[in-house]
Amino acid sequence: MAWTPPSKITVIISFLFLALGLFLLVELFFDLTNILPVLTIGIFTSDQWYGIFGMTLVFLAWFLMYLGVRLKGF
Repeated sequence: MAWTPPSKITVIISFLFLALGLFLLVELFFDLTNILPVLTIGIFTSDQWYGIFGMTLVFLAWFLMYLGVRLKGF
């Protein structure tokens, strides 16, 4: 299997997704600065929504980097 390095834009976007996702998760678990606004949508609490957003962003960072390595020129 061939390995191709991802492009710079893929690495930058993946890093931003990862940094934002980890910020949300760390803020949620450790309650450091309490700067996140309250979200009440449906039956989920604000903490649950931020957990969903954080995990989604971390997954998207991994998936984008995976695609950047597996696909040529991406």
